Amino acid sequence: MQIPWIKRFDLQATVHDAGGWVVKDPLTLNYALLDDAEYAILNLLDGKTPFPKMLAVLRQRFPDRGVGPEDLADFIRHLAGHQLIRQTVAGDSLRLRSGSEADGPLRYLKPLFQILRLQVPLLNPTHILDNVLPHVQFAFRPQFWKAMAFVAFSALLIVVLRFSELQQALPTIQEFLGAPNIAIMLLVFVAVKVLHEAGHAFCARYFKAECNECGVMLLVMTPVLYTNVSDAWTLPIRERMLITFSGILVELSIAVACTILWWFCEPGVTRSLLLNTMLLCSLNTLLFNGNPLLRFDGYFLLTDWLGIPNLSSRAAAFVQSWFVRLMTGRRQALMESEHRRTTLLIYGLLALAYRMLLTFAILKLVQEVSKQWHVEFVGSILSLTLLTGSVAIPLGRFAMMLKAELATSDEPQMRVRFRTAIFAALGAIALLWPLPQSVVVPAYVQSKAPPVFAELSGRIRPVATYGQQVQIGDVLAVLENFELQKNLQRLQGRSDELTSQLESLRRNPITAGSESLPAIQEASNAAMLRVADFERQMEKLTIRSKHNGIFLPPIETAHQHHPDLPQLWFGSAMAPENSGAWIERGTMLGHVGVNSDVELVACVGEDNVEYIRKSQTAEFSPRISGPVMTAEIREVGQLEADMLPLALNAAGLISGRPTEVGISPLSPNYFVTAELTNTKQQPLLLYSVGHLRISTQRVSLIARFVRYLRQTF
Repeated sequence: MQIPWIKRFDLQATVHDAGGWVVKDPLTLNYALLDDAEYAILNLLDGKTPFPKMLAVLRQRFPDRGVGPEDLADFIRHLAGHQLIRQTVAGDSLRLRSGSEADGPLRYLKPLFQILRLQVPLLNPTHILDNVLPHVQFAFRPQFWKAMAFVAFSALLIVVLRFSELQQALPTIQEFLGAPNIAIMLLVFVAVKVLHEAGHAFCARYFKAECNECGVMLLVMTPVLYTNVSDAWTLPIRERMLITFSGILVELSIAVACTILWWFCEPGVTRSLLLNTMLLCSLNTLLFNGNPLLRFDGYFLLTDWLGIPNLSSRAAAFVQSWFVRLMTGRRQALMESEHRRTTLLIYGLLALAYRMLLTFAILKLVQEVSKQWHVEFVGSILSLTLLTGSVAIPLGRFAMMLKAELATSDEPQMRVRFRTAIFAALGAIALLWPLPQSVVVPAYVQSKAPPVFAELSGRIRPVATYGQQVQIGDVLAVLENFELQKNLQRLQGRSDELTSQLESLRRNPITAGSESLPAIQEASNAAMLRVADFERQMEKLTIRSKHNGIFLPPIETAHQHHPDLPQLWFGSAMAPENSGAWIERGTMLGHVGVNSDVELVACVGEDNVEYIRKSQTAEFSPRISGPVMTAEIREVGQLEADMLPLALNAAGLISGRPTEVGISPLSPNYFVTAELTNTKQQPLLLYSVGHLRISTQRVSLIARFVRYLRQTF
């Protein structure tokens, strides 16, 4: 049987320095990297060589590859898909389509969900690059990179020496995901990517490689510039790797420059922008661009270093075949040499795990951003799209492939079904097995010492200072309330008036026996009792300590907005700057007790509070450097919090809506109290903030996924 496909005569082939061949399509300017066996198959497709003869020739020339009929047919389909071969008989292209590709419904859904990486070509930038290249050639000289290495070392030294300051300046999650910061960082990201791609393009033209395409790529819903420098595959490995690495160098150079400028810049918007840009360039290089598990620059550097072209697709196919072999017992039929199979398997498994982790991280990010921006419907659509394109479609494709393999397997059906049942059971156990789970929530340190409250309203005159040792009965503060004093004077005047009237009636012989004397006497006694009672109440204007210990400050209060009050105050009521300020009855002035007698108060969202129970263990990590403290949950709030702690809001650990009386939560929150279990540990700073990691009840993977779907949709 002759194969009705023939190699295109206009293809250009070049020997690849890592082994194999680079095949260039001069019409589409696409490139294919083929090893010796694959290139031999391409050359054997002359429209005359029958299939059995071609298979025999390949087995003779490459005996270690174990080429089978399915392998040969699959690769011919691959060549046809890349348009490297043409038909000799009309209509025969239908024979090359597998059943899953021709009839499967997934092929209609796949284009709808490829929104994370969409390319739109715009122009050929060769003329622009050639005109600008003479002005930037200094960047390719060794002296320039020696100077950049010195600057990079200086930036690294700055990070090491001022790491604590840098850590404190880092934006919180709420600040980083805020709408203004996201908008600015998107613009910075686009600008950085323009410079990144310019680095690739100029480096390629410097080494005489072509760059015939430039356009816009939609990368995770963000438009960025891209340049096609695939012609670099025809260059030697050293120049090719330099072209690939040039984009990473550009981003690292931007990060270095921003670090140096951050050192000299004064605190403000510009300094914050420099810090965010530095983080963006460094984290993008580490997690995405320089990561070999994703198809970016780090991936192509790894493929050149290993000498394995098309590493990602070959590893994915190998892993898929490996899973099918485990589940069905079918032999591992891939056109890969023996020494590469271990590399492909390890890379494929790592890439699969990382991409799944990245997918769920992006899903979590979309959920958090949509909640913070109040666009939950848009977040649900994006999450559904991402889940379908990254999880549902690949699983569906694998299930269809597995079904086809089960139907055509040469192994005994009972053995195949038994192996499949075992793996299905193992998969069900993995999904349903309860796994440890922890909830990380913002928390702050609160004193357990007895509180001191203002029992009356008035202008405060502090007497004691925070941190002072006090005894029972010591005066802490004095309140001045002229309205109460006026009322006392009025009551005293009324009592004196009744007393004078009573004495006057008794001295007069005519009225000494008057029948009204008992009533006046009773009124006078009542007035004197009111005066005595009011005086006892007025004594509360002098605030005294009811315990022995250290006078500790309360948690700070947000700025008050009461224009009808004589004076506004904020922070701590007993602070010197608030002397003379008007405070309301019930205002906490502080605590009297011991510094080490503290507890942890955490704010937990309604999504996580259902998993928290009394006696669960927890770990508190202070935001400022300090040891991790062990704790135990003592109380879980049953009612929603009306106001959020100012300490957590000021630290950016929780977001809220400013109101006249404090910070109102944007979503339902509950207070959870935890007690430190190791009292010998270093005492925590009062009202310091951090994160509390609570070890909750075990939850299976499927339960977590169902919970995520419930929260998102």
